[in-house]
Amino acid sequence: MRQPPKKNQFKKGESGNPKGAPKKTISFVNEEMKAEGYLPATKVDIVGCYLTLINLPLTELTKKVKDDKQPALVRIVGKAILGGKGFEVIEKMLDRGIGKADQKIEHSGNAFENVTIEFKK
Repeated sequence: MRQPPKKNQFKKGESGNPKGAPKKTISFVNEEMKAEGYLPATKVDIVGCYLTLINLPLTELTKKVKDDKQPALVRIVGKAILGGKGFEVIEKMLDRGIGKADQKIEHSGNAFENVTIEFKK
């Protein structure tokens, strides 16, 4: 079994593995994935995927979730829909896909005269 490094074994700025693997930057990973044929999903792609997943019969969704060739979004969101909180997941997908429902306030008479209502997000 390998012994852990002793306290103060390395000087400040010195590595225990100077020839270790170089760190990959996000831009490097993006270029690598692009070279492999993977492109970033657009907002339209994501919304389309959400709205299509919502429309799938559960038997088809189950097949997609089990297929390891599916994109991560399909498998992760599909599993969440099939899990115990399916309604909450679908509600969030709809909010992100088509936006939250408008909240309307109706009034009549002078009850709200000189009243300011402010909505903050």
